[in-house]
Amino acid sequence: MEIDDLINKIQPIGITRREAEVYIALLKNSALTAGEIAKITSVSLNKIYEVLQSLVKKKMCTENFLNGSKLFSCIEPHIAFKNVILKYQEEIDRKKEMYLDVEESLMEIYKDRTLKTPLDYIEVLSDRGQATDRFLSIEANADKEILFFSKGPYVVELGENVSKVENACNSQVKVKSIYESMDAKTREEKNNLIRLIRRYESVGEEARIINELPIKLVIVDESISIVSLLDNVSINPSLTTMIVHHNIFAKSQKTLFELYWDKAITVDEYIATQMEKSKEKIIV
Repeated sequence: MEIDDLINKIQPIGITRREAEVYIALLKNSALTAGEIAKITSVSLNKIYEVLQSLVKKKMCTENFLNGSKLFSCIEPHIAFKNVILKYQEEIDRKKEMYLDVEESLMEIYKDRTLKTPLDYIEVLSDRGQATDRFLSIEANADKEILFFSKGPYVVELGENVSKVENACNSQVKVKSIYESMDAKTREEKNNLIRLIRRYESVGEEARIINELPIKLVIVDESISIVSLLDNVSINPSLTTMIVHHNIFAKSQKTLFELYWDKAITVDEYIATQMEKSKEKIIV
């Protein structure tokens, strides 16, 4: 690979073009003075010490004295670049800790904000990662009740938030879910669905099963509704998640949930029904 191409490829890892050029020059030589490095690179003598000190700080090269001269040597690449990545990871961890110190205060301001326009009641999220984070945050802050219409495709895959549900149940939050079963067609798919539901039941969730649900929906504390809509027009369908902060809307959605809850059946009833249809054991 050409040196210029190599320099261009390693820059995005977290080093400047000058640092990349100097580091590659050190790779070719066992030890060099700053003046020698300046002669074989495009970095001027005025700038070379700044670049070398940056590489030393990033633990990509070392400096030592020999016969009164300061010599610089490279650290072998697989160690040097691990050091660079580790440094960035440490910086990320430090910033996470800084954020955690202020998160509670920021959330208090957010929750106490004054809603001025109708649009303030509604959040629309098209990014799956952002929707997942908001859902998990709202779920974690529930005080009394979480109601789920569990219908694919999922913002958070089934089974991934069991610990969150367990925490909610342990905090005396009532969690109830209705699971759609129409996509579970084979015996293996039905068994997987039952096992997943049993996991949620084991941590305190109340669960029922129905063949088809009208919409993807979560209702929290009769005040927040999370609705996920599938874009059926696009060639690659995606989910758009709408979060509505409105008590009346949430209560109307809860009425819909209760209607379907009364129609749905328990896991044991579902197993019995499937066994009767197939004359086979559904779950081991």
